[in-house]
Amino acid sequence: SRRQTRGFMMDIKAKAALMSIASNTLLIILKTVVGIMTGSVSIISEAIHSGLDLLAAVIAFFSVRVSSLPPDERHRYGHGKVENVSGTIEALLIFVAAIWIIVEAWGKLVNKTPVEMVSYGIVVMLFSSLANLLISNYLYRVAKSTHSIALEADALHLRTDVYTSAGVLVGLGVIYLTGWQVVDPLVAIGVAILIIKASIGL
Repeated sequence: SRRQTRGFMMDIKAKAALMSIASNTLLIILKTVVGIMTGSVSIISEAIHSGLDLLAAVIAFFSVRVSSLPPDERHRYGHGKVENVSGTIEALLIFVAAIWIIVEAWGKLVNKTPVEMVSYGIVVMLFSSLANLLISNYLYRVAKSTHSIALEADALHLRTDVYTSAGVLVGLGVIYLTGWQVVDPLVAIGVAILIIKASIGL
């Protein structure tokens, strides 16, 4: 029946959103700990990026639950538009965070604080890239099959994380091989620019 189909679709979308929440929570913890240990502003910027993705995943989780509710007296055409609203909120949040990252990276350029224990950062960023790639691909499939704007927005955030984590990984590799500390804040600024681009697109 139509009600059973709607319930099945809601379960699929809710499961996908919960997986994103779990993944982002783990990555935030790892990136924050390693970012503090190493003193890397690019890793910290990635932790912030994951924090915003966690917020986006939570918003997506609640929006897909609300959007699946049947029409009522106040919402005669259903609740689907809540996903559009959540996507806009997510875009604004990641834009603000990108500006904050640029300010922090500029401070690192001026103060020239060195990055330590680079190998730990390399391992975490490699894990982050792979985890986000797997989760984002899953979210995209669910978003397309269920026509969920909120999940598609969440998938976009995670796909951006794949590229930014890979960029930070390369930057840390350069620091490890050459000792060029200036690479760290420059990569962080690059991450912020990509985040801004993603927020505008969203």
